[in-house]
Amino acid sequence: MRTPHQNLTESFPELKEAFHHLKVNDHHFQHVLKQYEELDTQVHKVDHEQEAMSEIELEKVKKERVALKDTLYTLMTKCKAEMNL
Repeated sequence: MRTPHQNLTESFPELKEAFHHLKVNDHHFQHVLKQYEELDTQVHKVDHEQEAMSEIELEKVKKERVALKDTLYTLMTKCKAEMNL
């Protein structure tokens, strides 16, 4: 089953300013974002049959991706609240 590709600013438009601030200024955010984007790319390659992966491994990668997305969301909401964005 193909999953729609959405970047984080499309998923969380209300956090767009926080996303851009953290992407430029926060090394931890940058690191987590890079991990998220790598897993997201991997999932989309499997979805579009450009890469093979077992169902078990794919589910593991998807769970890791969700956990990273949750972390990014938490960092963005915290930034927005602290900076009154």
